Amino acid sequence: MKKRILLTYAMYGNGHRAIAEYIQSYFKKQDPELEILAIDLLKYSTPILGRMSQKVTDFFLLKFPLGWSFIYDIFDTKISAALANHTSMSLFKNKRMKKIISDFNPDMTISTHFFGSSLIEYYNRKGVINSKLITVVTDYEAHSLWLRGYKNEQAIFVGDKDEVNYLVKKGVKRSIIKPYGIPIHPTTSVDFDVIKATEKYGFDGTRPICLFFGGGGNGGTHSLPYIRKIIKSNLNIDFIYVAGKNQAAKDKVDKWIKEYNIKNMKTLGFVNNVPELLQICDFVVSKPGGAQTTESLYFKKPVIMINCSGGQEVGNIKYFEKHGYGKRFRTSFMFNKYMQRISDNPKLIEDMQKNMASNTNDKAMEKLYAVAMKHLKEK
Repeated sequence: MKKRILLTYAMYGNGHRAIAEYIQSYFKKQDPELEILAIDLLKYSTPILGRMSQKVTDFFLLKFPLGWSFIYDIFDTKISAALANHTSMSLFKNKRMKKIISDFNPDMTISTHFFGSSLIEYYNRKGVINSKLITVVTDYEAHSLWLRGYKNEQAIFVGDKDEVNYLVKKGVKRSIIKPYGIPIHPTTSVDFDVIKATEKYGFDGTRPICLFFGGGGNGGTHSLPYIRKIIKSNLNIDFIYVAGKNQAAKDKVDKWIKEYNIKNMKTLGFVNNVPELLQICDFVVSKPGGAQTTESLYFKKPVIMINCSGGQEVGNIKYFEKHGYGKRFRTSFMFNKYMQRISDNPKLIEDMQKNMASNTNDKAMEKLYAVAMKHLKEK
């Protein structure tokens, strides 16, 4: 009989979905016989409350990071997390959600958002389903909300081995904590030609290449002061600026490139070849989101972090700076000063690349698959 795996995520940002999609793709490639259903919990949540919670979260993440950090810290205790979890479950415990999950009747659920873990633990307890449960923490610090169902989980995957003692103090059994990294598995070609790909973007490979993720949703413009400083400084670095779906940001950067007659910058809109771009670049400029930083770590590309949204991203910053995988800058002025240093001395990037070379997080997906298959066989 085919085994059924449910993947749950929630579209508060793109990271939770991105990790779920990586898991779905890898598991299906390893075993095409698996039945896998991936669902965005917000799609089946109480409509008005679900949309409102998403908009409020996006507002704080994009516009008011200090406010988001304040909220994040308030609910990072056992009691406050329990209260927040109980309240938030009102978004998801409805007939539509119950039907899609009970009809699929998963043998195992892998959740990349804490709401999914809480919901499956609740349905297991109520006898609606009988699903094994694995939680994948998608940032490098586990908030208390991730720990609501740990007594009934088979495993909790975390990105940093230093999280183990912290989680044990929170009451989590050491045996279920898997500090293997955040599981991603980008599709790459074995015969990928770096030189040819580099030339496609108009660069000859003689200078360091920076992949600058500067789009941001909802017309966000937070990266523009940073990229403008770069353009005016005319550094000895080649840049690929990815605006994503933010056409306004791309148009503005294109205008500046023309105005300053810049020859070392290529702008892109929405892209679906991030693995290719990460293979040809030497380092990355990005928000410190869990998925984006992990993709960079997978390819051993140091991350210069800007525009922190607070909350969980603070943990990502701490992890990357602690291990020498990147640096964070709060202002465009200090950021540009450091970029000038890289321009004068590319060895700064090489040193961080060497630090990343010893990281084994690129095996996290293989380890997740092994753990999942072990528990599926026991069912």
